[in-house]
Amino acid sequence: MKFNVKSDELSKNIQGLAKMVNGKSSLAILDHFLFEVDGDKLYMTASDGENMMKTTVDIDSTSMLDEEDDKRFCIHNTVICDFLKNIASQPIIFDVNMEDKVVKISYMNGHIQFPCTAGEEFPKINIMGDESKNVTLPSCLILDDINRTSPFTGQETFRPVMNAICFNFLEESLEVASSNGGVLVKIAHEGIKSENETTLLLPPKPVSMLKYFLSKEERETNIRYTDNAAVFSSDNWELSCRLVEGRYPNYNSVIPTSDNVQVLVDKRQLQNSIRRMLPMGNPNMKAVKMEINPTTLIMSSEDIDFSKSAREDIPCETTGEEICIGVNGETLNSMLTHIASDMVRLKMTEPSRAILVVPQEDRENETFIGLLMPCLLN
Repeated sequence: MKFNVKSDELSKNIQGLAKMVNGKSSLAILDHFLFEVDGDKLYMTASDGENMMKTTVDIDSTSMLDEEDDKRFCIHNTVICDFLKNIASQPIIFDVNMEDKVVKISYMNGHIQFPCTAGEEFPKINIMGDESKNVTLPSCLILDDINRTSPFTGQETFRPVMNAICFNFLEESLEVASSNGGVLVKIAHEGIKSENETTLLLPPKPVSMLKYFLSKEERETNIRYTDNAAVFSSDNWELSCRLVEGRYPNYNSVIPTSDNVQVLVDKRQLQNSIRRMLPMGNPNMKAVKMEINPTTLIMSSEDIDFSKSAREDIPCETTGEEICIGVNGETLNSMLTHIASDMVRLKMTEPSRAILVVPQEDRENETFIGLLMPCLLN
C-alpha cells in the first residue's frame, strides 16, 4: 500500500496526538499511533487507555491503494515524531508492507524504514452510552474559556474534581469555572441553551488536547456527552474523554454578594506595578501589600531577610472606607491577564475576606468574575 501526504499537515496533527501518549503505559501498543486509510483520507488515532484523539488529513488522490490491502497499521510515536520534526515541508510517500510489517517513508532526497504493528492490536475504546445529549458551541468560545480558567485549576491527588474545569450547562446559560481552593474564576455566558442541565468536569489531559486543536479551528465544535464521558468533534478531529467523577463545589455560594470597598484602577498600570513589586518581596510568599485610599492605591512589598523593599502609588477611584490588604501578586497578575477590559474593579469587605476582581465592562452576554483569597500581612 502506497499513499502520498504533505509532511507539514501530517506534522501538525502528529504533534497534537503526541500529547495524548503517556510514555509509561501498561500496554505497549498505546505508545503507538494508529493509521487508517479510507479513500482520500488518512485517519490517525492516539489513546492513553481512557481518552482517545482521532485526526484526519487528506492524502493524494493518485495514491496506489489496493482494495485487498490492509489499510490499518501502527507506528511508534517517537519514530514518526522525530522524523517529522527534522524534515522540511514537502510531499512524502508512505509504502506499507504488512506482510513484513515494515513501513518505508520516502522524501525528497532519501528515505527511512522502520517496523510497524498490525492495526488490530490497537484497542478500541467506546466510552459513550446509547443515550447522549448534544450541544454545539463556537470553537473560539471554548478555547477562550479554557485558556482563562485552566491556570487556576488545582493539582490535588486526593480531590481530582479540583483539577478539572467545570462546564455547567444551565437551561439558558453556560458557566465555566475553575478553582484551586485559594482562587476561583467563573465565566458565565448568557443565551447558550442545552437540552438538559448538566455539569461536565473536564480533566487536565483533554484540556491540553483541546487547547492544541481548538487553536487551529475556526468552525463550531460539537459536544456529545453522558454522565461520565464526552466527545468533542469538528470536521478534522474528534476527542473522546472520560469525565472526572464527583460533585464540583458550589462555587456560586462563595462569591460575595456585597462589598464595603470598590477600587477602579487601570489594569496595565496595576500589572506593571505588581511585576515591579514581586522581585523586591519574599520569593516564597509572593505577597504584595495594597493600601487603598480615596484617590491612590499604594503598592508595596518587602523582603526583610535580604533588606529589599519597594513602594509606589497608582491613581485610582475608590468608593468606601480605607483598607489595607495583602494579595498573592503572581496570582493576581495572572488573573488580570485574562481580563479583556482596560479598567478593572477590585471589590472587598475586609482584609481577611476574599477579593473580587471583575472588568469594568464585560463582553456582550458574558460575565467574568475572579475571586482571590488575601495573604496575611505581618
